[in-house]
Amino acid sequence: MGMLTTLVGTRLPPKYQKFFKLPERRESWKATDTHDTPLGQAAASWLRKNPGYCGVYRLDSGKDALGIRLGLIDRAERSVDIQSYLIRDDLSGNLIGLHLAAAAERGVRIRLLMDDALTQEIDGGLLSLDDHGNIEVRVFNPFPRRRSRMISFFANFNILNRRMHNKSFTVDNQVTIVGGRNIADEYFRSGGKYEFLDEDLLAVGSVVDEVSDGFDEYWNSPEAIPINVYDRMVPHSSLQDSMDEGRKFVETHRTSAFLLSVDDKLAEQFSAGILALLPAKAVAVLDHPEKIRNFLRRAPSDTIVYLQEMVSAATEELIIISPYFVPQKAGVEFFGALVEKGVRVVIISNSLASTNHSSVHAVYARYRKPLLKSGVELYELRPEYETLQTPTKVTLHSKVAMVDRKRVFVGSFNLDPRSLYLNTEMGIAAESPPLAGAMATDLLESLPDFAYKLTLSDKGRLRWLLQKAGVGEVITTEPQTSWWRRFKTRLMSILPIESQM
Repeated sequence: MGMLTTLVGTRLPPKYQKFFKLPERRESWKATDTHDTPLGQAAASWLRKNPGYCGVYRLDSGKDALGIRLGLIDRAERSVDIQSYLIRDDLSGNLIGLHLAAAAERGVRIRLLMDDALTQEIDGGLLSLDDHGNIEVRVFNPFPRRRSRMISFFANFNILNRRMHNKSFTVDNQVTIVGGRNIADEYFRSGGKYEFLDEDLLAVGSVVDEVSDGFDEYWNSPEAIPINVYDRMVPHSSLQDSMDEGRKFVETHRTSAFLLSVDDKLAEQFSAGILALLPAKAVAVLDHPEKIRNFLRRAPSDTIVYLQEMVSAATEELIIISPYFVPQKAGVEFFGALVEKGVRVVIISNSLASTNHSSVHAVYARYRKPLLKSGVELYELRPEYETLQTPTKVTLHSKVAMVDRKRVFVGSFNLDPRSLYLNTEMGIAAESPPLAGAMATDLLESLPDFAYKLTLSDKGRLRWLLQKAGVGEVITTEPQTSWWRRFKTRLMSILPIESQM
């Protein structure tokens, strides 16, 4: 299958050795002989017609994002590599698991790398998958399983506070999906009570190899521990029983509007060579695993350096979408300097009503007035708006930057201290005026429909402008929130928590 395997012993950096003892495991690497696969032939056909470019496709629809993932797994012949912050035991998680198991039965090698922050509740299912000879699951920077996770977290805070936030999904080393989505229903807009607005980019070309190289680096790092070390600690079913349970669970949702809307049409279009890929100069932007090991040093990571250079180059317009936005004083000054240069700076984040982390909002709120005074245009998501036509509450989860309608970054990176200094992050940066221009135009034209525009009154007080049915309304307190939530958030704002947000 074109992959090198060598026995790995315990090769842990000295400062880690007192905390962990690595089990034996085998290194493995990306598949390299996949050009003759159906996905490889489809990618090659497009690349021949667009020499020197990568092909990119925007996945802004949740059902399309899930459908194409399932469709690509079904068309895999050599390998599927998935890197994710979390996976849930829900409809999306069960569908992915069932399709992965079916692919493994066909002889496809599956590597599933999960951060361990939120993995405990699905340990049993992951262990069942790992029992298949063609599936290996690893957990990154794992928590102990013999004691409370909370006790472990505080006992080893400097280690366990640092998480792998990367998300990538690569099939046959020919096509990749990178963005903000984890594997859970809310990221695919399943119609539940709470949903996330998110973005991915599908890509073919040289950027796929770069994503795969990054995956290999994490997969073979000392922090990536085979989940089977917990085999005796965590009760779990056989793979067959687990798959039977998964199929029964999916069957109970067979007539749901969401499941009926999920299909593999995009994967079929890709295989047929008719998916509307856009040409782009694209690169993978990612942190390295050693970022987790830098306990004290807060040096700029590769992702920070790249993004800073990218947005600094803006001459006309910069649009940033960051659900968790804590710019700090340096960020306010940075954006203010761009405005002084004549750049239109537009930032979209969550409102208090839409955020799923009030603590982040408590810190972000400190910077709203300074940003507005510096000339930045600031918008906050409305948790419910007319075009949804459902009572669903939505939370912004997209992480996107658009520069001069020519360049775009889509990934896992939030503009906050946690992404800057604590977690590892990744994304794809694409120079593509058709893609960046369409994304910017769509966003700016629809802003009044889904977001409040923040302004300052003559007395310097915050105001939220709501455009509804063509009529403007000015709101003077955090919209769609109770006094109790506002009070709790104000209390959190005085806590020294900014470095952890």
